[in-house]
Amino acid sequence: MTEQTEFRDDADSVGAAEAKTQLLPDPGLIWQVFRRNFGRFIVAGLIVLLLAAAYLALQQPLYRAEASLLIDPVSEPVKSPSANIGKPFVDADQVDTEIRLLASTLVAERAAQLYAERFASPDGDRFSPIEVRALAKRIRASTRVSRSGQTRVIDITAVSDDRNFAATAANLLAEAYLNAQVEAKTSVNDSTKNFVNARLQELEGNALRTQAAVDNFRAANGLASANGSTNAEQEVSNLNQQLASARADLAEKQGRYNAAREQLLRGGGGADVGAALGSGTIASLRQQEARASADYAVLASRLGPLHPERQQKERELEDVRQRIQEEINRVLSSLQADVQTAQSRVASLSGSRGNAAGSLAQNARAQTRLSELEARAQAAATVYQAFLQRSQEAGALRDSAMPDARFAQRADVPAQPFSPNYPLTILFAGVGAMLAGMLTVVVSEYLRRGVQTKRDIERRLRLRYAGAVPSLRSTVKSRKLLQPPHIYVLEHPFSLFSEAFRSIRTFLTLSPGARPRVIAITSALPREGKTTTSVCLAQTTAAEGARTILVDGDLRRRGASALLGYESEFDIIDYLERRQPLSACLMRDEVTGLHILGVNRSPDAARNPMTIERVKEVLDELRDLYDVAIVDTAPILGVAEGRILAMAADRVLLITHWRRTSVRAVEATIDMLLDAGAKITGMALTQVDIRKYASTGDGDVYAYTKKFRGYYTN
Repeated sequence: MTEQTEFRDDADSVGAAEAKTQLLPDPGLIWQVFRRNFGRFIVAGLIVLLLAAAYLALQQPLYRAEASLLIDPVSEPVKSPSANIGKPFVDADQVDTEIRLLASTLVAERAAQLYAERFASPDGDRFSPIEVRALAKRIRASTRVSRSGQTRVIDITAVSDDRNFAATAANLLAEAYLNAQVEAKTSVNDSTKNFVNARLQELEGNALRTQAAVDNFRAANGLASANGSTNAEQEVSNLNQQLASARADLAEKQGRYNAAREQLLRGGGGADVGAALGSGTIASLRQQEARASADYAVLASRLGPLHPERQQKERELEDVRQRIQEEINRVLSSLQADVQTAQSRVASLSGSRGNAAGSLAQNARAQTRLSELEARAQAAATVYQAFLQRSQEAGALRDSAMPDARFAQRADVPAQPFSPNYPLTILFAGVGAMLAGMLTVVVSEYLRRGVQTKRDIERRLRLRYAGAVPSLRSTVKSRKLLQPPHIYVLEHPFSLFSEAFRSIRTFLTLSPGARPRVIAITSALPREGKTTTSVCLAQTTAAEGARTILVDGDLRRRGASALLGYESEFDIIDYLERRQPLSACLMRDEVTGLHILGVNRSPDAARNPMTIERVKEVLDELRDLYDVAIVDTAPILGVAEGRILAMAADRVLLITHWRRTSVRAVEATIDMLLDAGAKITGMALTQVDIRKYASTGDGDVYAYTKKFRGYYTN
């Protein structure tokens, strides 16, 4: 079993054991993954934040204001005593009807008229009719009327880019609706009053005419009473009874009138007069006075004495009380009229009793006609009284018309726009930036094909980690043009860059097994730093006194030969074909004493001097002459000679470009080398940017570069 196979088996067993004992991912590993992709995380987050900022910048701020109306029908303040004075019932259909009225074009036009009366147009003048119509369309388009749940509350929501217009539109729409209700009720009452008043004049004239006809007929026929009889004694007896009853009635009415006069003299105002207390009109006005007093008390507790709404309610209360007093005065005047009528009746009965005996025959003939006239007069008087009462009620209703709704809440000017929602958008943008950044990190790690960390080498490729060669630029802070790597390692032997090659040489030397003499440096693909690693590794080894030779095994590219300026009459091809001895094909580096076996020219396509037998023979000779022979091979995947050199070497160091070469290419290379029988000692990373956090993972020195700064002289 080969050394590499043993290591792979050990790696499998260790990985299985860790998988059984570790349930959660290593937080350190997660932190390294995040730090490695920190730039991508920031870029993704910034993109999301910039998109959110662009969204907020392009969106027009919209403000929302809301007013509420409570559908609360009021009873008519003045009703006849027989009418139902309870509050009307409100059902869902009625609320829906009011919502349709609120959202109608007529109410929007009324609101636009109110707006035009209170504010100036955009050009500073009064609103023209065209501007008012446009304003009505704007108000209707910016408002939405809806019912609040299953309640009797209607919400009026206005949305506009002007915060003041939003609040004004909601309030004015509600006011226009309330004013429309009052105007509708007033119009109905006016029509009723006009009709009643027109009929009232006609009925009054008819009542007067019929009563005059009764009086004239009595006077013309000498009738003293309505009870005609042919018996003089009976007529006299009846007249006496009527006179007694008339006197009793006069005394009763005189007493009621005197009592009312005494109450007026005491300052009662006639409010507690029995006739006034029994009046249906006064009772209705008392109910209106109670409601107005209650509303005024509520307003007085919340508003100052100069507030328009409180003053309006105060005037309304005074008006109701004045109408009550007028009605009481009319009642008192009626009592006085009743007394005078009773006195007239007593006087008439007294006179009639004296003339009864002489006019019995005439009274008997005229009584039938008198009864008919009296019936007509009574009917005319009854109809006139009914219309007179209705006229009084219509007048009271017109002056006290109230809407069937009231403000539950007025719209205030909004302080902040509701769209776009800046706090919520910023919150979502922050969360989105974090998610986008983390998703970018996850996707970057998932799509990462290159070998990057020590963990990738040991866990994924199951090779030993030989170390890493940093890029020269990342080891120094200077921005000036740097020396070539193979010169820099000689002039800065204690630099971090030079230390990387000593670390790799130590790994190769101290790995289990016999001390290696021939070390092959190979890679999967071209331009992975294989030649630079071979040259620098050979130079640092030779500089420490070991007999070292560098063999340029890449006959086609001759990278090491070109890098070191190899010049010799004979080269490795002459040596392989045994046309010249080794000494004739070598070039010596005067600084380090390194021997270089290079290539002057690429071989002819017709023949290949690098056969297995020749390679083994040459490498065996180099083992005898040198302490260390470092062979720079051709890329394994593309050139077969690289596998021949790797197979014949004591140890093989596989290198790969950090984060560039895909894992699949490296795996294919490993399989080829193992199939060829090569002894893969380990794998190293090249061109590592050590400025990036934990470039090669937490198990390497580059995870702790800052802690070792004092050990290097770059």
